[in-house]
Parts: sequence; C-alpha cells; structure tokens
Amino acid sequence: MNINLNTRIKALLDVDRDKVIDSLVKINSNFSKLRNPVLRNLLARRITIAEACKIAGCSPNIFFNSMKAIGFVIDESIKEPVKTKVNTIDFDRQTIVHELDVRPSLSRDHDPLKEILILAKRIGVGERMKIINSFEPVPLINLLAEKGFLYFTEVVSEKLIITWFEKTADKIELTALPAEPHDDAQQGLFDKVLSRFPANKITYIDVSELKMPQPMIQILAQLENLNADELLYIYHKKVPVYLLSELKRKGLLFLLNRKSVDELDMLIYRS
Repeated sequence: MNINLNTRIKALLDVDRDKVIDSLVKINSNFSKLRNPVLRNLLARRITIAEACKIAGCSPNIFFNSMKAIGFVIDESIKEPVKTKVNTIDFDRQTIVHELDVRPSLSRDHDPLKEILILAKRIGVGERMKIINSFEPVPLINLLAEKGFLYFTEVVSEKLIITWFEKTADKIELTALPAEPHDDAQQGLFDKVLSRFPANKITYIDVSELKMPQPMIQILAQLENLNADELLYIYHKKVPVYLLSELKRKGLLFLLNRKSVDELDMLIYRS
C-alpha cells in the first residue's frame, strides 16, 4: 500500500491493525491510544499521518521509516500535507475573544451545547469563541462550520482541547434544540420502525449511566459498522443534542421515545 502525509490512520489499520499499532507505539507511547477500540474507531478515520505526527510529537520521517519496515510504500512525491479550512483563522489578527470552559458542565453531566449556541449567536462578526473542553467536540465543529464559522482545534494535552471558532457572518441561523418526544403518534412511529427489523439485525447498547462524552463516543463507534438493514437501539436518559446534529450531517435517521424523566430510548438506522 502506498502512503503519504495525507493518508488516514484508519487506512493503515485496515491493512494490519496489530502490526501497525505495535510499530507506532515503539516510536511514541502516545500511539498506544489506538489500542482503545472506542478512540480508535472515532479518531483514526479522521486523522492523517501528518496530524498524527503533530499530536504525538514525532517527525514524519520517523513515522514513515517505521511503516516502511512493515511493508508500506512511501510516496515521496507528497512533500506537504493538504491544508484544510481548519487553518483559516488568522491568529495574527487581534479581535475580541469570548472564552467558555465547558468542563464543569460536563463533569456534572450537563450538555453545554445550548450555552455554546447562545454565545455563537451573540458574538459579533470577526469575533472568536475559545471553547475549552476535555475532548474534541466534533459534532459542534461540523454544526458551526456548516454555518460559516472558521475553526481551529488545539490539542494542549490528552484531557485539554481548545477549539477556536470565528464568526464570519452577522445573520447565522442556528438550529434550535429539539423538543422532547412524548405524544402517542411518536410512540406509534417508534414501534412501527422497530417492528421492521428482525431481532438478529438489532444491536442494543445502554449509555444511560455513562458520563459525557462517553455516550456520544460509544454511539458513534457503533455507527461505523451499521449496515443498511440494521438498527441501533439505544437506552439513554436525555436527548443527545450534540449527537443529533452529527446524525443529520451523516444522513442517518433516528427516532426518540421518552419513557420517563430520566429514560429515553432511541433508534438509529439508515434510509
């Protein structure tokens, strides 16, 4: 397999996961995170070799030499990684910065999305939000990027991620938070969709006792292998607003069924 700076880590793992991870861990112990199946499924498909080297603090040459030793062919014609819009914020330009640390909310298992969206609406054009988090808020990035926000993610440490957003337009419509499902019609639709799938095509997962962001991470990991004839049934305790934005972006269908104050069932499937 030919690889270059823009090759996704997932492509390497698809060839020989164990051998690739063992080789990378010898370079830098930070790559041991790839042994975690949840983190591997969530991150490996999104990170290029260039980005992985930056995060792990190793040079691309050392990375490539390690991969060459286990049979990969290096495309040396690619000298620079592809630059994407995550680098479009001009940090040399001084502007007003609105800082929001969402870690206290997450520690109380509160979803900070509503607070972030309120801030996003309130700031002026050219101003920035500095969101301090314990993980990279991928669905939030996708949501605001689609609305015209520039963004940049800064990995300070394993548990400290800073995501910058810069507003580019004055009138930006941000989707309101979804209402809680509760009516009989919704219940009927939920049961009807559920009955379409045979028992051996339904995967059940319970995230109701997990602390944020684990519910979203676990669900996204399951969706990686969800086929068109399969259904994911989730036991949750509240509407996962972050996740719903990501599901819409991926073109997935979902239904919610509120059973009690702290019980919510959810179906995710493909059209």
